[in-house]
Amino acid sequence: MPGLFYLLLGCAAPALAQQAGEIIHSIEIQGNKRVDDSNILYYIKSKVGEPISRIRIRKDIESIYGLGQFSNIRVETESAEPGGVRLIYILEEIPSVGEVEFSGNTLDVEDLLDEIAVRRGIAFEDYLIQDTVQKLTALYHEKGYFLVKIKVSTKTTSAGLVDVHISIREGEKIKIKKILFVGNKAIDDDELADVIETEEEGWFSFLDESGIYKKDVLKIDVLRLEAHYQDQGFLRVRVEDPIIKINKKEKGIYLALRIEEGERYKVRSIKVSGDATFTQEKLMDSVKLRVGDFYNVSQLRSDALAITELFSERGYAYADVNPRTQIDDKNRTVAVDIVIDKGRKVYIGEISLIGNIKTRDNVIRREFRMKEGDLFDSKKLKRSKTRLQNLGFFESVVLDTHRGDGPDLIDITTIVTEQPTGSVTFGMGFSSVENVIFTASVSQNNLFGYGQVLSFSTEISSIRTDIDLRFTEPRIFDSEISVGVDLFNRDTEFFSFNSRSVGGGLRLGKSLSETDWLGLAYRFSRVETSEVDPVDETIFLMNGTVTTSRITSTFIRDTRDNFINPTQGWRHMIRFEIAGSILGGEDFYKTSYEVSYYHPIIGKLVGLLHGVVKYSDGYNGSTIPAFEHYFMGGPISLRGYTIREVGPLDRKGDPLGGEQSLLFNVEVQYPITKDFRVFVFYDRGNVYGIGNDISSTAETIDVTIMREGVGAGIRFLSPLGPIGLAYGVKLDPRPGDSSGEFHFSAGRSF
Repeated sequence: MPGLFYLLLGCAAPALAQQAGEIIHSIEIQGNKRVDDSNILYYIKSKVGEPISRIRIRKDIESIYGLGQFSNIRVETESAEPGGVRLIYILEEIPSVGEVEFSGNTLDVEDLLDEIAVRRGIAFEDYLIQDTVQKLTALYHEKGYFLVKIKVSTKTTSAGLVDVHISIREGEKIKIKKILFVGNKAIDDDELADVIETEEEGWFSFLDESGIYKKDVLKIDVLRLEAHYQDQGFLRVRVEDPIIKINKKEKGIYLALRIEEGERYKVRSIKVSGDATFTQEKLMDSVKLRVGDFYNVSQLRSDALAITELFSERGYAYADVNPRTQIDDKNRTVAVDIVIDKGRKVYIGEISLIGNIKTRDNVIRREFRMKEGDLFDSKKLKRSKTRLQNLGFFESVVLDTHRGDGPDLIDITTIVTEQPTGSVTFGMGFSSVENVIFTASVSQNNLFGYGQVLSFSTEISSIRTDIDLRFTEPRIFDSEISVGVDLFNRDTEFFSFNSRSVGGGLRLGKSLSETDWLGLAYRFSRVETSEVDPVDETIFLMNGTVTTSRITSTFIRDTRDNFINPTQGWRHMIRFEIAGSILGGEDFYKTSYEVSYYHPIIGKLVGLLHGVVKYSDGYNGSTIPAFEHYFMGGPISLRGYTIREVGPLDRKGDPLGGEQSLLFNVEVQYPITKDFRVFVFYDRGNVYGIGNDISSTAETIDVTIMREGVGAGIRFLSPLGPIGLAYGVKLDPRPGDSSGEFHFSAGRSF
């Protein structure tokens, strides 16, 4: 194209030559429609009042052509009065793209437009047609449409625009029918198939993207296979580029992955050198790779990180742990030397906060296990992040470490994203015993940004009306001591009697360590018992009004990794209550032990073991009141049962509750998202005590006499707290029992 411009310039050369030296009287632009004169004149260096120059005009043409908007440029001159010449640039614009339309596509138009360069208003070039076909074809191939046909047609409008129409015949999706592994001897096909992300078409491929060929994923799969072999000791393994064959008749893709395994290497020796901060035995405790094992690249990398973490906990934040290997190809062994350069100790410089608009700085800073000037400790840094996450105030918490002002300082930038901590919620659930359950609450878990909790809640059903008002200061004066005040009014129908309890209490708590907490509480209540049939009245169950005044001590050890959605760790809770005596009111005591254990099973599956044992009795010749009895059945105890089906019954078959109880729960949970999980469960439990009918229980705890249920459910987080839906099936139904129960729970979980 530039050659054409020079040719046109050459044809005009005689006229320009004759006028060379004449003064330019004016400059005109002709033929342009889209591009403004001012934009073109900016690139023209010939100036009015200066002599005509062939060299300068040639450069003008090159500059205008560089705009990419013109297919032809011609320069002419005319005489102008009272002297000089008029310089005329005659331009022929490249047509612009008008409408871009698609037909025959099921993929979203926006996704298609993102792949191609054709846009309304850009200069149309012939190469865009082929480029569009190639890019859209590649996109469709990634989606599994290997039979796609794409045709691009154009039409010039009266306005000089070029409308582009892209016709797509997608055809059927072609999925991977078979993945063949060739050359593997030591590792079987099934194990290799589990390593890669690419999958063969399966029964449920219509629900997900399994079986779809993805070029980029397959490239990574080659690296995954090599890494897997290297972790099995095959240091010289080589996985060739996949061979891909498309069978259009069968509408399937066949992949072949050829593997050259090579020889297998073992670890000849392991040593850790370069530092005496820790003993050789202590350092080797962090190394899981052992002499005689097959050489494992990933394990060695993990061991190096473990040693790095060990030094980081002692203040060496920039310790460099570098595994070095000597490979003996003749004997197929590897000598490993983990070399340590611990660097210098570093201390905490500045701890800065970003993103806390509502939450006060001190509420965040008091959760840090380190303060400015302390020796750096990576373990304490991780714990600080966990504590901030467990507050429930933040959607995300990022602790970014970077070098401080001095070589021995490390700064911590805390970046938080706040989330709503106040809520007004209304809910409705269903239970076969309570029928429709209405819940409502007004709560603020970060009152005025001070981290205080204030809540008012009520639950109303056919058998109970509960009203609670609670205030908690979790860290009074930024100490480790919490204080709280409770007021309540609870009215419950236990079928064999009604109980209305009105009262309040005070709470104190103290953190003993990162995992241990001790609490002490006092509660006073006035309890009215009614609707007891005079025939059924006993020393522990009678109509009337009594008071209870009790002190409760609670010890909790919690090592779970996350309080809301735990995946591993323990939670132990021991509680003892003593009522009456010098406190006044009824004389009784209650004690309980509860334990939960979370552990990853495989992949995202998490296992939960939960157990509770409770015991109560009266003293000073008193019996424990019926309204203090234990009951079982429902969403947070024995699922599949109601309280009417567990424990001692009166002569009418209504529950009396018991003085003792024992419960075991086993769950397998799978998180669909961070806040939503499904689970299956097995529950086993019972309530023990005296009554008219104890055919399904005993007077004291007996592990051989327990009710059992299995089932499944979902649990998710909402502004109200954890919401659970579950259905349990009885494994030992008795005459008159239902086969199972549907359960709803809000704000409570194991």
